[in-house]
Amino acid sequence: MSVYDHFRKEELPFVERALEMLTLVERKQAMRLTDFLDPRQAAILKSLTSQVQDVSVTANGGYEGAERVRVMLHPDYLTPEAEEFRLTLLHIAADQRFKRLEHRDVMGALLNAGLKREKFGDMIVDESGLFAVVAEEVADFVRVQVTHIHRTPVLFEKVEWASFQAPSERLTEKTITVPSPRVDAVIGEVYHLSRAKAVIPIRAGRLKVNWKVVDDPSYQLETGDMVSLAGFGRFKLLEVAGATRSGRLRMNVGLVT
Repeated sequence: MSVYDHFRKEELPFVERALEMLTLVERKQAMRLTDFLDPRQAAILKSLTSQVQDVSVTANGGYEGAERVRVMLHPDYLTPEAEEFRLTLLHIAADQRFKRLEHRDVMGALLNAGLKREKFGDMIVDESGLFAVVAEEVADFVRVQVTHIHRTPVLFEKVEWASFQAPSERLTEKTITVPSPRVDAVIGEVYHLSRAKAVIPIRAGRLKVNWKVVDDPSYQLETGDMVSLAGFGRFKLLEVAGATRSGRLRMNVGLVT
């Protein structure tokens, strides 16, 4: 069985690039830094270290629990330092009295400025303010080019990591009942969709479970799964609490806010 048989068709270009990088590090015994990866890509890269000798991968997204990370590929005997990941933390100063900026607003502004998604990591929107983690090589570009988000003037300011406190996960809990843990049934209840309407985006490849595309409506969800549906948002399955008198399953989910 080929190593490629373990991955979906749309993941193969990344798998090929990852193998090339790992092989290069193995041959040259030098470090190699990636752009920002999502959790699925980071997991793929780690799994592929079995195809080379004495090569390790170390991830860093700037803070503990970061979702998007840069990964350093390195010989086992080398340990990368934090500054070698070239991560810059930007605070976004904005007057939000008339419009409260959200995660998608910040991401949209960075993409509209011409940045590729691979060049910036997490965007943190909480009570302490707005922050964006970006690759060091594009930080000055962002500061100069992104002066408005929608019609709100903004100022991106570099912040020292030592002064930053990582946010806790923000989830709005919701209890639902479903006939089964099938993903089409669960997203139907979470997002108030009929079973027929829930199947359409699943079949179109717009559903991810644990950052991996799932296009099978009968896929069975388990406690701890992170589910995202393009255009609707994300939620985590926190608990399967048991059966109701009618035989339906009671689930607690956490909507990511």
